[in-house]
Amino acid sequence: MYRKEKLWDDSWWFDISDPNKQELQSLQEDFALPRKYLSYILDKRERSRFDYNEQIKMGLLIWRVAVADQKNGGFKVLPVSFIISEKYLISVVDPEAKWVTQELRKLLHGIKQTKIRRSSPVTLLLSLLWRINDQYVDQIDEINAQREDLANYHRHPTNKQIAALSELSDQLVYLTTATDNNVVAIQQMGLSSNSDSGAFRLNEREHAFLNDVEIETKQSQQVTQDAADLVDRLSNTYNNILNNNLNDTMRFLTVWSLILAVPPIVSGFYGMNVHLPLAKGEFAWITTLVITLILILATVWVYRHYRSK
Repeated sequence: MYRKEKLWDDSWWFDISDPNKQELQSLQEDFALPRKYLSYILDKRERSRFDYNEQIKMGLLIWRVAVADQKNGGFKVLPVSFIISEKYLISVVDPEAKWVTQELRKLLHGIKQTKIRRSSPVTLLLSLLWRINDQYVDQIDEINAQREDLANYHRHPTNKQIAALSELSDQLVYLTTATDNNVVAIQQMGLSSNSDSGAFRLNEREHAFLNDVEIETKQSQQVTQDAADLVDRLSNTYNNILNNNLNDTMRFLTVWSLILAVPPIVSGFYGMNVHLPLAKGEFAWITTLVITLILILATVWVYRHYRSK
């Protein structure tokens, strides 16, 4: 879908969602975009980056966002693309990340309602990046709530809890990588605006806003990393508990096997056709039971004695 909407004055927003080859070709021809821009846009595994082309005076920003995974639950990360110039903002968004377009439309509607004139579409883009960072923090809050639920286990974690913790850990790997890449992209944007060539120019207000967005992006990076560290600690706790439970089980089975080995030994001796002490008389079987009980108690005492040391 290819839509064109006026921002203010002579500035325009081109909304492109799930583009086909014809729409991408039209986009490339209309703005004389380099071929590498199209390859970046089409690659769903593309990392966050900012690339400014001085010839066409347009910059490409790849930004990774988290979206709900309808199939497997939880979150997954997808790249969204923005091409920015002095008069144009072009957004290329995957249908699964349509909330990004919705947020951009809300921002534009709010600007038009308040009748605030912006110097360029850069401010609109930076406002969107600010909201995306807020969305990262909201998702981390949700993950932290799930982690706190998983921290409430009785004696030992269940298989369901272990599987849920594994899924959280996988999600945080993607979120952590995404926020790390976004920090690199916003820093590249800042370096381009401060370059000696001065091709990518920002006014003082836009520079300040860019610095604020960089701070927010780093904050979302830190929050995501903290959440990942907490999940790793909980995973280590799970492992320690499971290992201790396994050790206790093996210890119990070892002691129990020793206890069960005593009666066959005693009965085997007294079942042989040889003369043994206390083997005569009709109550000799009681003697074997007493000897067996004494040996079992001695085994248990020895185990507890050496365990307490």
